Amino acid sequence: MSVRRWAQLSFLLLVLFNLVPPLFLLKLAVNNAPEQYLPPSQPSVQFSRQLRENFPEDQVMVVLFEGKQLASDAFIKALEAVVNNVKAHPLVDRVISVTSVDHIAGTADGFEVLPLMDSQRLLSVPHDQRMPYMLADPFAHNALVSESMDALAMIVRPIRLEDTRQRIEVMDVVQQALSEYPILMAAKQSIAGPVPLEVYQLRSMLRDTTLFVPITMGLGLLLIYLLFRRWLAVVIAALVMGAVVNFTLLLFLIFQYPYTLIASMVPSLLSALMIAVLMHFFNGLRIAAGYGYVGQQRVRQALHEIRKPALFTVITTAAGLSSLGLSPIPPITFFGIFAAIGLVWGFIIVIFILPPIFEAYDTDDWPSRHGLMRVLRRLVMGTARLSIRRAGWVIATFIVLMALGIPFLWDVKVETNLLKFFAEDHPITMATEQVENKLSGVTPLEVVFDGDQRDAIKKVAFLQQLATVQETIEALPEVDKAQSVVDFVQQMHWGFNEEKPEFLVIPDSQALINQYLLLYDGNDLYEIVNREFDRTRVLLNLNVHSSGDIRHVVNKVAEIVQQNMSDEYQWTINGYGKLFEDQEVLLIEGQLYSLIGALLLIMLMMAILWKTWYATGLTLLLNATPALVMFIVMGMTQLWLDMATAMIASVVVGIAVDDTIHLYYGYQRRRQAGIGKILAIYRSYQYSGSAVMVTTIILSFQFLVLTFSYFQPTVHFGFLTAVGLITALFFDLLLMPAFLIMTEYTKHWR
Repeated sequence: MSVRRWAQLSFLLLVLFNLVPPLFLLKLAVNNAPEQYLPPSQPSVQFSRQLRENFPEDQVMVVLFEGKQLASDAFIKALEAVVNNVKAHPLVDRVISVTSVDHIAGTADGFEVLPLMDSQRLLSVPHDQRMPYMLADPFAHNALVSESMDALAMIVRPIRLEDTRQRIEVMDVVQQALSEYPILMAAKQSIAGPVPLEVYQLRSMLRDTTLFVPITMGLGLLLIYLLFRRWLAVVIAALVMGAVVNFTLLLFLIFQYPYTLIASMVPSLLSALMIAVLMHFFNGLRIAAGYGYVGQQRVRQALHEIRKPALFTVITTAAGLSSLGLSPIPPITFFGIFAAIGLVWGFIIVIFILPPIFEAYDTDDWPSRHGLMRVLRRLVMGTARLSIRRAGWVIATFIVLMALGIPFLWDVKVETNLLKFFAEDHPITMATEQVENKLSGVTPLEVVFDGDQRDAIKKVAFLQQLATVQETIEALPEVDKAQSVVDFVQQMHWGFNEEKPEFLVIPDSQALINQYLLLYDGNDLYEIVNREFDRTRVLLNLNVHSSGDIRHVVNKVAEIVQQNMSDEYQWTINGYGKLFEDQEVLLIEGQLYSLIGALLLIMLMMAILWKTWYATGLTLLLNATPALVMFIVMGMTQLWLDMATAMIASVVVGIAVDDTIHLYYGYQRRRQAGIGKILAIYRSYQYSGSAVMVTTIILSFQFLVLTFSYFQPTVHFGFLTAVGLITALFFDLLLMPAFLIMTEYTKHWR
């Protein structure tokens, strides 16, 4: 087959790789649900799944209404209608409001359980007494009715949802139902809770994907054109980036893993990495063209210069990414593995699919002396000369600066706060603040108690101990509200005794408690105690959102339960808050494992490539240190090590080693050819230095573009990655020559 036919086939393959995968990617599951961030084997996850067989979900949506007409007949009837409409949706388990919550009241011969304030109750409660009447109910107090009596809430509890799209559907259903009643829309509304929080995360994630991926790709293509002035290079680069990104996203679909917040960073990352690989290939073509090579000879000369270092740069970068597979957090695991596979696929495209295209169609000269390249070359060579002439000072300055920065490592805080992913004026941030100011916190936590036999929860001793536990927990400043079976028993005892305040306690009579629980004919009780009465839970509303603060509450609650409950009952802390808090432990573990794994894999690759321990240690130092600098910057800027930043160290180490390999490979090859140390440094930096600097500049600009996002995970990912890459370039250009000059490794390390 002729070269032109091979070129046409290669070009057709690139086009197909860009056009075919998107047809299938429409089926890609988008799911950023909290349970995606914990492994199925996690004990808290397993317990949570088992718990949901008896009790409903704790991830809810809170709709807050504020205004002066909240107690009017029209508002209450409209609210009741919306509750009924939303509840009818198949994804909704229950809607809780003053029109549907159980209210226990005394009667002439005992007590009754009726809705707190529905269209029937309106007839018996005067307008001016309705808000105080509703506020007096312990189940509605600060949960459905504000202390100031100027706000009401509607809580929508979905069934166990499969993905984020279903959460969006639930939110849309609620908003559509509200829009049909002007009196409800006229009231000030705030929508908060775990469900809308996740929905806003997804929308921000998709917005950043659709906005910043084209921008980062376009910026890379623009810089390629400015550097090489070849439209062929620009078109091919665009096709390669599209082919690699589409292939990698297709892996998520093939292996049936959802597109998450972490996965949304794949397109930007791979686009930048492919620009780096292409830069070295194009630079090789430019230099070969400068020597007078054309056609097949030009391509072969370029591949001869870059194939081996490019292979090892891809392998080491893929090693850094694949080391994230050691993380116990599934989205980070799959991000690393799939991105590594995508990068290897991109290398195959560049080395095996692109050559025929450039052999057939690359007939023009490549500019070698235009202004930008001359400036970059002068900068590179000037830095190299400084490093060689002042090697001792360069190394000493490096040591001093690192010593000054090390203390900031202790300021790095392992913390995740999903609300901090958004700006202070974002709707979800403002809504959460309004709901918590008027009512109670929206972070759910639950303490589950298990007895050893049927009806164990009914025992007087247990209920009295539980009352003490609940009262002590509710006194914590981080806990706005606590609810348990104790509240129901006390309310029934109070109602049965003509609503006298002194009877708002747990009765001492076991027979009386048994009778109350037998007579109860409402629904709410069985959301916190099972029908066998051998398992119950205490529901807590926390006003804190960070994993560290939640962990602090969990520890306090555990201490309170330990001190006040007998050993007869087993207990477990669970719920949305506990699952979220568990992520922090896994985050630290995953960061440690993945970073160590990346360093070990890269060290192995370097040992194979360089065949000397000195060269291996030097290149490892030059590429591990940027990750250290990144953590120092995090400490200085008070950026948290969270779900968005946990993987950056491994990514930076994997990318940073690329430039080191190109520079040191050129130096080593020239030394083996008998060239002196200083001249070998000059020649290596003269040949590869400009490409290395340009590659880092392009990558850094592409990542810095992400800092213009309104979504903080995207901002932090872009900023810290750029910091790591710029630091790595600085070390490669300034530190490497200094170390090479200061150390006669050929005498001691061979």
